[in-house]
Amino acid sequence: MNVQKMKRYAVTIGKLGLVAGLLYWMAQKGLISPEVTARAFRRLDLFLPTCLFLLATNLLSMARWHWLLTAQGIRITLGHTVQLSFIGSFFNVMLPGAVSGDFVKAYYVGIASDGRRGHAFGSILFDRVVGLSALALVSATALALEWDELKGTPVLSALRLFVASAAIAVVCGLSYLFLLKERHDPVFRLLNHYKGRGKLFKSLFGIYEGIRSYHSHRLISAGALVISAGIHAAVCLSFYWFAKALEIDLPFQQVFVVVPLGLLITAIPVAPAGIGTGHAGFLWLFGLLGTNRGADLFTLFVLNNLFTAAIGGIAYLAYRSRHPHAGKEFAPNANG
Repeated sequence: MNVQKMKRYAVTIGKLGLVAGLLYWMAQKGLISPEVTARAFRRLDLFLPTCLFLLATNLLSMARWHWLLTAQGIRITLGHTVQLSFIGSFFNVMLPGAVSGDFVKAYYVGIASDGRRGHAFGSILFDRVVGLSALALVSATALALEWDELKGTPVLSALRLFVASAAIAVVCGLSYLFLLKERHDPVFRLLNHYKGRGKLFKSLFGIYEGIRSYHSHRLISAGALVISAGIHAAVCLSFYWFAKALEIDLPFQQVFVVVPLGLLITAIPVAPAGIGTGHAGFLWLFGLLGTNRGADLFTLFVLNNLFTAAIGGIAYLAYRSRHPHAGKEFAPNANG
């Protein structure tokens, strides 16, 4: 076993140890409970519609990515985009910290579009930028409506400052991208100048060029941002409904402030579906709203994501049956 593999295994073991430690601590403190989570299954009138609602938001995000692919000149069918999106969800769960679902999607789109993997990855990266921007804007909008309610302690003051700063950063970043022309962009010119001096600079230039390409597609980009904001607002609403299923009363608008922050925490690549870190993050954030059941609410959200990943596993097997040699290196049982 070479040094690189040993480091990879050591990092993975460390991440799993952290997740196990967080879950054990929360279970010991009674902050995560299968019995409490199971209450939702006794309220199928709330639980099932919420799960279907979340599945609909996933389909909407897939349509958004298809729209962004089209703007890059990549012509694949919407059905193919949906299939690859589900496959990406599967690999996000199966191979955390190794090969992310985004890279797998870019690989397969490259096959379907005569090797235009760079443009595919550009669309995926911009899709992530739009999604994170929408998270900040949804949280900031809710914060503006609840500004006087979220005050009184240093923690809440810090929360307000963070959300407001994130929203300002998003507005500045998007303004920079869409108002500044390419020839006047100092970052683009700098990376273009150094792109021939190694793979790192070449990769950075390719990534930034992929994002910059949407400067010419302002309407599509604005539409993607609006769709993303709607998706994240729907996810916030889903958490509110999950709370109702668990018989937890939460302040409606404040849920829209804290849930986007919790979703940002789950983006930290420690464990699949944000398990562990997401539980701790939502536990703390919902604690600010007066309940210690935030981890149980996140468990319900994770179960929905695992269901989506299971659909992705079926989609992956179907894809491999038609293309047996495509992407063998991504298979969960691949050597090395």
